[in-house]
Amino acid sequence: MDAQTGYLENVDGSCLYSLNSTKVISAVTGPVEPKARQELPTQLALEINIRPASGVPTTREVNIQDKVRAIITPILASYKYPRQLCQITLQLLQSGETEPYFHALELIACVNSTTYALVDSGIALKGIALGTTVVISKDNQLITEPTDEILKNSKSMHVVAYMIENNKPSNLLLMDSYGDFDENDILKILEQSEIKVNQLNKTFREYMKEKINNI
Repeated sequence: MDAQTGYLENVDGSCLYSLNSTKVISAVTGPVEPKARQELPTQLALEINIRPASGVPTTREVNIQDKVRAIITPILASYKYPRQLCQITLQLLQSGETEPYFHALELIACVNSTTYALVDSGIALKGIALGTTVVISKDNQLITEPTDEILKNSKSMHVVAYMIENNKPSNLLLMDSYGDFDENDILKILEQSEIKVNQLNKTFREYMKEKINNI
């Protein structure tokens, strides 16, 4: 995993995020004045746009977009910005997975990249959102952050995202599962994903601490 904030100019926050062969740029603008139809009287409105690595957006990108919104909305301190708008644009540079069948790696890259970009923008947050992908291989091994080849040969695939508050996972924001699995598998996935998210949170905090020290 590699993250670089402040990657773009003319936006309030941005991040270039790479995970294995998946790469995405996120850009955050806001709070700004919304259009009349977007305005919410008591809280911040959120607009998310995802652009694919090639071609035009399809229902696949809309699906990722809706899941990113569901994950990001709870971490925003929306009450601080009534009648304002936050715009998040995500440009996928490299998919890193077989696009017609999977979007797990892109979804997690979009979520984690957005978190870095939101912190870079300075917008008020109640916590941060970080996630990972976990698969169960055909020989029942748990593998985090799989490659496309591992995805294609796995028994099941699970996308898990947590809200981080007070330096630890506090809420499960998303668990998206596909394939053949049972209740015991789910418990193992949750345990493994929480360990991984704690590692991602440590990396995030170290990155931000170093960036602040270099200002």
